[in-house]
Amino acid sequence: MQKRVSAIVIHFGDPSLTTALVRQLLALPSAPEVIVVDNAAAIPFDADPYDGIRLLRLPENAGYGYACNRGAEMAEGDFLFILNNDLIFPADPIPALVKALEGTEHAAIAGPALSFPDGRFQLSSGEQPTLYNEFLERRRQQQSRGSGGAAYDRRRKQAMQAFEPYWVTGACMLIRRAAWQQVSGFDEAYFFYFEDVDLCTRLRRAGWTILYQPEVTVLHHGGGSDPLHNPRIVLSYRREQLRYYARYNGLLSWLFLRRYLLWKCSRMERAAQISPELANELRTVIRKFSRRDERTSRNIKEKT
Repeated sequence: MQKRVSAIVIHFGDPSLTTALVRQLLALPSAPEVIVVDNAAAIPFDADPYDGIRLLRLPENAGYGYACNRGAEMAEGDFLFILNNDLIFPADPIPALVKALEGTEHAAIAGPALSFPDGRFQLSSGEQPTLYNEFLERRRQQQSRGSGGAAYDRRRKQAMQAFEPYWVTGACMLIRRAAWQQVSGFDEAYFFYFEDVDLCTRLRRAGWTILYQPEVTVLHHGGGSDPLHNPRIVLSYRREQLRYYARYNGLLSWLFLRRYLLWKCSRMERAAQISPELANELRTVIRKFSRRDERTSRNIKEKT
């Protein structure tokens, strides 16, 4: 019998996390179809001990969105449950998320509340990315990893109620298959970061809405590490940030972002927060990224 929900788990990194998540999924009362996409992980996922899951091994890591899209092509469910491998379910999250989508006309995605394993609230949704909004979001992220603060507390209180954010994180989202297919899933031009925001942007422009459902809580290990310790993450984040701004924000906003990133790169290098090698790589990414080429490749016309 066809499952209503297909859970798509992206395996990369610690195999014990993927193993724990697969065991949880198989034990859920909602019994989703389970698809594990091994994103060319250094330690492959061993599917032999588990009956009833489908495994896809990718020959290379072409990005998070690419891996999710390959998993979705295998899926049979009416809903796709996109999942990082570092999640813990205190209770079955699927029924309430499905109910939210079915009970809201034109709702494409439902995202749960996320918490760190120690119980701290974790930011999992946000407003449309602009320089001002991203400044506020970064401040909240920093406070969420520390002892808190006013901006973080305001967002935490807001997140106690259901609402329609601009985007929810791709770490854990349930999406209507029809909506996914309408916009062709994640855009594979994004390697890592902003692919979820881009997906929500395209869905909203196609007439769909995004839901945040705080009655469902999922624990998420991620989000607490220092990205500056991984140069690949730093480079990917800035490249995909420039890509998103090139597509959806105006020319002045993109130029200001570019200038700001070059200034910030130099400031962080002087403060020894990043190495000279990483600083030079960042400058190369920022200076060589062409807004015109990005918009031309996606057939995006400038608004007049």
